[in-house]
Amino acid sequence: MAFIDPDSHQAMLRHGLKTGIAAVLAYGLAQLAELQYGYWATLSAVIVMQVYVADSVQMCLYRFSGTAVGALIGMAAISVFPATQAMTVLALFLSVTFCAYMTRYNARYRMAAITVCIVILASLNQEDRLVFGLLRVAEIGIGVAAAFAVSIALWPVRAGSALKARLMERFTECARSYETIMESFLALQAGLDPHLLAGLQADILKDRALFQKVLHHERRMYREDTDLLDLKISTLERCVAHLESMLRALNSEQDKGYEILMAPELRQLSTVAVNGMRAIASGSVPDQAHLSHALDNAETRLLELRNEGATKRFHLQKLVQFFAFYHGAQSMGHDILLYCRNAKFDIAPS
Repeated sequence: MAFIDPDSHQAMLRHGLKTGIAAVLAYGLAQLAELQYGYWATLSAVIVMQVYVADSVQMCLYRFSGTAVGALIGMAAISVFPATQAMTVLALFLSVTFCAYMTRYNARYRMAAITVCIVILASLNQEDRLVFGLLRVAEIGIGVAAAFAVSIALWPVRAGSALKARLMERFTECARSYETIMESFLALQAGLDPHLLAGLQADILKDRALFQKVLHHERRMYREDTDLLDLKISTLERCVAHLESMLRALNSEQDKGYEILMAPELRQLSTVAVNGMRAIASGSVPDQAHLSHALDNAETRLLELRNEGATKRFHLQKLVQFFAFYHGAQSMGHDILLYCRNAKFDIAPS
């Protein structure tokens, strides 16, 4: 099944249809069960239905577990406190206060506080208040079950699929940024916008959050190589951190620039690293031999220049700038190599 952007018109139209179907299904099931307040099932289905399967699962767990806890607290309060006005107010105050405090430890107690209010207040003047509370939990459970079933059975939008597509874009963008920074450095250290990588960094934070959804909710239902996804995100995070250090080094000196004696070696290293990022983006294996050769080449050339005393003619600040930039480029290459060694691929190298 082809991946569909969850923010696209098509995806949102499907989400709307799914939510409508879940609402109708929940109401129909509540009617079949002859529950008096079937609208609670419909409301629950609408509330928990989310675009991503992972978010729907999370909301289902949150709402149902919170409802169950709140129902237990509410029924305990009903059992302990008489059904007088004063005692009802006291029971409501103590129960809601407890739930609100417990949100410090688990967010489900917000839902529990709502359920407590329903069980204690809506059950007033009912013949059997405990049964009334249990029936409200059943209605909410039906709504949650309907939303869960529709979410995974009808046009499921998996966070894992979205994450893979996002990571492809991110590695491609990282490669472009690397080329821009390297060329600016070799062009007499022409400065760049210090916030060049801000958007990329913000997107990676979102990718990490999306990965947590896959890890905690989706992998129970779908086969997903979460180790590889984690490795990709970690590699991307380190690469962007190296780019940030290279950008800072590039902008650290605003005086007249200087020619880089190692320009051919740095360009080679940049080209191979960029190709490696694009290979990762496409799902193939970066060429480890070329990358190792480029890293060794740069190190060998730097050693030659140092032995020849070429670095002695540089002002100290310029020398620090070069080595900071060079360290970032070398570290980037080593992290891509590390990715190659740790990743498990089922396809041939590019």
